[in-house]
Amino acid sequence: MKVLLIGLGRIGKLVAREIVAQDDPRLDWVGTVEQTQDPELFSYLLNHDSTYGPATSKIGYATDCLKVTDQSDVPWFTDVALAINETNPDLVIDCSGSNQSAETLVGSERKRTRYHLFAQALDAVKRARDTAVWVYGVNDLDFERQLPGNIINPGCLNNCLIPLISCLSENFTITKGTFVSVHSVTNTQPSLDRAQRSPRWSRASGSNLIPAPHDSMGLVNKFFPELEGRLIGRTVRAPVAHTSYVTCSFEVDNRIDERAVMDCLASTRIATTVLGVDNEPLVSSDYVNDPRSCVIDGTSVRVLDGSTIFLSAWYNNEYAFASRMIDIANKISRVI
Repeated sequence: MKVLLIGLGRIGKLVAREIVAQDDPRLDWVGTVEQTQDPELFSYLLNHDSTYGPATSKIGYATDCLKVTDQSDVPWFTDVALAINETNPDLVIDCSGSNQSAETLVGSERKRTRYHLFAQALDAVKRARDTAVWVYGVNDLDFERQLPGNIINPGCLNNCLIPLISCLSENFTITKGTFVSVHSVTNTQPSLDRAQRSPRWSRASGSNLIPAPHDSMGLVNKFFPELEGRLIGRTVRAPVAHTSYVTCSFEVDNRIDERAVMDCLASTRIATTVLGVDNEPLVSSDYVNDPRSCVIDGTSVRVLDGSTIFLSAWYNNEYAFASRMIDIANKISRVI
C-alpha cells in the first residue's frame, strides 16, 4: 500500500521513523509533504530526537527527497495536491494539524485517493460524510465491515480515556465522573512568555503548570452517549518532555470493591497492546517508548463508599499516539 505522509512534526516524525524501522512492504512510504523545503534539516531531525534518541534506521537526504537505506527514495513536496498527483497514494496520513491540508484532502483531491487518516479531529474532516472516528482497540469491528474514506485518530487523551471507560463499562454502569490530566508540553506552547491564543497559553511552558479546559468531550459523548453532561475534566500542562498522567473518579451504580475493579481491568477484551496495568510505582520517564494508549497505575486504584472508582493512568501523548497511527495504517493495508 502506497502511503503519502503529510507533516513531519512531533507525530509525523515518529510515524515516519516507525514506517522505516518496520520496513514492511505493506506500508510503502512514497512521498512526504512539508512546507519547509529542507530535506537536509528534516533528515537530521528524523535521525536525532532529544526525547526518543537516535533512529534505528539511518535516513539520508538529497535535494528533493529523503533517502532510506535499502528502500526507495521518498520524494519531497511542499504542495499536497501535487504530491497526490505525483505519487498516486492509496493512503494519505495527515499529521500536519493544518486545516488547509485537511480542506484540500476532503475537497477536490479526495477523489484521487482511496483513504485519508488524520491525526486529529479537524472540523473540515468532521463535516465530510464519509468520515469516522477510529479509537484503536475499542471500535475496530466498525472498520472491518467497511472502511470510510476519511478516518480520524482522535487526540491522545481520548485514546486513553475511551478505552479506559470502555473497559470499566464491561462490568460496571458508570453514572458520572471527573478527570484531571497532567499533560506534557507540546510545540503549541512558547518556551518563554509570548502572546498566544489565550492568556494562559501565552505563558512559558518550562516555568509553569498551565491549566486548560479539555475541549474534546464531544468524542467521549459519541462513544458513551449515556455520559453526556455527566463527565467533565480539565488538563494541566506540566514542564516535562513526554508522557501524561490522568486521574479519574467514576461513580457507578454497582456495589464494588478494589478487587472487582482489578479483576475488570485484568479480564478486559481490549488488547494489552492498547490498555494495560502496571503495579510498580513508576514515573513518567519509565514510559518514554511505551506504545500503549492507556496504562493503569495499579497503585492508584481505590474504591470509595463501595460506589466510586478512583484511579489514574499513564499515556505517552506522542509515542503511543503515533503507534496508534501505525496500527490503523497496518489494519488498512490488510483490508484493501
